[in-house]
Amino acid sequence: MIGTPAGRPGTRDSARIDPDVGRFAVDRVGLHRFAFKTPTLRNVALTAPYMHNGVFRTLEEVLDFYDGGGGAGRGIAAPQQTLPSDSLHLSRVEKRDIIAFLGTLTDTVGTTRP
Repeated sequence: MIGTPAGRPGTRDSARIDPDVGRFAVDRVGLHRFAFKTPTLRNVALTAPYMHNGVFRTLEEVLDFYDGGGGAGRGIAAPQQTLPSDSLHLSRVEKRDIIAFLGTLTDTVGTTRP
């Protein structure tokens, strides 16, 4: 659980957790409240918007969210958050490199060849 906000950065809803309880709705296991299955990263550069609710429009926004400590780092009550709530202290270069790496996971062969 990372405390995904209900709204886009800079909006009133960005300071509260998204109300979708995730996996908990299926199995009623408390640790699964607000938890979601992480999909493959293959073609991640092509699959915006991001998060289960589409709250982030770019990979840069996603990385800023993680680097800022997820929901708890933004003041969202997220007691079961598994991401540390302090900063990851990523530099601009490190963020750029991570996004460049994610771009290498793009494979459009199935969409460009018959």
